Amino acid sequence: MQQTTTTTVTEIPDERRWQGRDWVKLGITGLLALALLRPGVSAQPEAGAPAVATTPVPVVVSTPLPTLGALAAPAILSTREAVVAGPYTVRGTGTPGSTVEVLVNGAPVGTAVVGADGNWRLDTTLAAGEAELVARAVDAGGQVVATGEAVKLAVGEALAAPTFNAPAGEVESGPITLSGTGTPGTKVRVRAGGTNLGTTVVGPDGRWELETILGAGKQPIIVEALDASGNPVAASAPVEVNATGGLGVSVDAPTEGAVLQPGPTVISGKGKPGTVLEILNGDLVLGEVTVGQDGTWNVEVPLAQGTAAISARVKGTDQILTRPVRVTIGEAVQVGPACTEIAVGCRAWVTRAGGLNLRMRSAPAISPDNIIARLPIGTEMMVDEGPQSADGFTWWRVTTVGGQKGWVAGENLVLQPD
Repeated sequence: MQQTTTTTVTEIPDERRWQGRDWVKLGITGLLALALLRPGVSAQPEAGAPAVATTPVPVVVSTPLPTLGALAAPAILSTREAVVAGPYTVRGTGTPGSTVEVLVNGAPVGTAVVGADGNWRLDTTLAAGEAELVARAVDAGGQVVATGEAVKLAVGEALAAPTFNAPAGEVESGPITLSGTGTPGTKVRVRAGGTNLGTTVVGPDGRWELETILGAGKQPIIVEALDASGNPVAASAPVEVNATGGLGVSVDAPTEGAVLQPGPTVISGKGKPGTVLEILNGDLVLGEVTVGQDGTWNVEVPLAQGTAAISARVKGTDQILTRPVRVTIGEAVQVGPACTEIAVGCRAWVTRAGGLNLRMRSAPAISPDNIIARLPIGTEMMVDEGPQSADGFTWWRVTTVGGQKGWVAGENLVLQPD
């Protein structure tokens, strides 16, 4: 008996079937591709040749996110010295755009995203004792991709809050010396409300002093203890101080950050009528003026190209009455080689982060009888000799823009005017 096999053929719809015209299109496309790939062959048709219609294909270009294999292990770069219990900022580097998770003694304390510059930071709190910090890169699902080297810290006991010796009754507005107590060697910052009056270091005897300026009016004085990174870790309770009267001296023009032209410049301000003032750039006297009966003054002084810190003081004294106004004259010029740290032959400036003045001394040591000058913040100088270490400071012998010579603490100097 003969067996019959039946095969069913399903017809392909016309729109899916390759017809003769499809093969022609494929051939033309292949020839065009070969012509374009041949060296020296232009993609433009010859004159008189029929134009070939083409369909533009959009091309999307995107910047790929870091792949798992491309993520570098993050590194921790924050300070490892003089760390005390309390707030602590972990800083480090990593692959831009990646997520970094920080662990303290094995426990996660938070995450941070690495910025475009490759840096990241995370604020946390450390307890006294040993602390092991680890930073690791994690993906979107929280899976660990790369782990950096562990950093071990010896965290000291929390700093005691510094104190402020509140004056009895009202004080005169203007220059004033504030004082208090704290943990020896601790840096403290004094604030009047939202105004930073300056920073200083608690001496070996547990006492601190700060020369600064108080504006007129009632203001809460707060003293903060700072850690090695400059973060406040303890603070005194606010004490209200009422400053009244005083000479009321101010520098009103030019204003902070102004850019001026080299040459004669008019400086103006206010003060107590009849007061004779010296106008300074750092410790260099530019000119003098007497406050008029209307309580205003102005004087024309010479300003050379570079930067200047303009302030005023009563003639015959060494105490400035205003916080210096920083201005630029022409284009700031780099004099001598660029320095990356304080060294002999470098130019330096008294930092604005400190108090009102920096004491210049006749010898590299702290003594009540070796102060030879008080240099206003912003004073420019040349480093001549040093360093020498004494009394917890690094001392340098300098010559100021005003021609004074002596020893100053390098911790109060910066390499560019701030």
